[in-house]
Amino acid sequence: MKIVICNKYFFLNGGTDRYLYDLMLQLGATGHTAIPFSVRYAGSWETPYSSYFLDPPGRPDQIQLKDIRLTPFNWFRFLDRSIYSLEARLALSRLLGSVQGADIAYILNIYNYMSPSILHTFRKRHIPVVMHLGDYNLLCPNYTLLRDGKPCTLCVDGAYHHGLRYCCVKKSIPASAVRVAAMYLYRLLNIYDSIRAFVVPCEFMKTKLVEGGFPEKKIHMLRYPVVHYGQRIQPEKKNAIVYFGRMSYEKGLDLLIRAYQNVAPDVDLILIGKSYDHEIDRLKALILPAFKERIRFPGFQEGPDLYRYIAEALFTVVPSRWYDNAPLSIYESYMQETPVLAAAIGGIPEQVMDGVTGKLFAPDSEHDLTNALQWMIDNPKMLSEMGRAGHAYVVQNLSIKDHTKQLLALFETVSGRPPQ
Repeated sequence: MKIVICNKYFFLNGGTDRYLYDLMLQLGATGHTAIPFSVRYAGSWETPYSSYFLDPPGRPDQIQLKDIRLTPFNWFRFLDRSIYSLEARLALSRLLGSVQGADIAYILNIYNYMSPSILHTFRKRHIPVVMHLGDYNLLCPNYTLLRDGKPCTLCVDGAYHHGLRYCCVKKSIPASAVRVAAMYLYRLLNIYDSIRAFVVPCEFMKTKLVEGGFPEKKIHMLRYPVVHYGQRIQPEKKNAIVYFGRMSYEKGLDLLIRAYQNVAPDVDLILIGKSYDHEIDRLKALILPAFKERIRFPGFQEGPDLYRYIAEALFTVVPSRWYDNAPLSIYESYMQETPVLAAAIGGIPEQVMDGVTGKLFAPDSEHDLTNALQWMIDNPKMLSEMGRAGHAYVVQNLSIKDHTKQLLALFETVSGRPPQ
């Protein structure tokens, strides 16, 4: 099959991009043609299709909005990409013309960088579309179902105006107004009606989409795969607790730092990842003098360096305060025989078997997380057993080969063309 895969990043920036990379490799290994459509940022992976990618709103090295000098032209481009992008449609049309069409399109994360306008281009060319959802962008103006630090579902039933009322997008009236207007426009255009199937990584997200009026029969749950690459590391465990992933408010790292300092353990806390919206500065301000040397920020890590941090950890922590759908960090921890302490929110309880592969705590509860940290530190034998159980689970259930096979079966169903 010839499969166009659309994602706003074509480099490793988070779990969705890791999934994109792994999936494209597996599709190629099984004889299919994966054709990426993305934004031409500096550091993007090599591909013969990059000349058809969209130009970024700012310079190629300016990935975050805060880094871009917003000229009138940049403002116009941001509005175009955030609402309905004719530029994206034209670029995609050129790509489809060069490859002489496609059997199916697989949409990942496109918001604010190419817009859902590309769905109309696929429909015009009679190319069926499957959309993968890694967040709540179809239901919530800020994608997280989070308001003032607490879960919020006011907009799920289509009442998007609440997003403007509470300035839910970056606490900005203009940003919230643009996003809310875009969501109402998409509903007016019935832009998602042409999507043949939605892929979600957990049952929790499926229930939210159904609450939002999306047809249950179109929603298919496929858990994220875990790719081994022969990179499983088996070093000695060190006295360290690790978080890895995006550093932003909804991830609950402030809660983790406070709870860790309550326990005052003889164990280091290592926080790995990119900081967004100056989150690292806010976190460092919470660190008490006695812990300045115990809480470390080694920055963004990937590949063997990241896997070593995970493998050497006593356990990893996922302290999310939002309805986290299915963080890939949990499965990556299991791959290295490292158990996970995680908040019981969103799709996380579907990933962490309490007492078997890790431990759950009440979300956004400093008291409960403090007790859970202490329990994990005090039970090293249980940590070893849970790590082995987690590793067995991902090996048996989450291979990229099985995931790709299921995904291709879904593509076959919606396109009417069997995979080769």
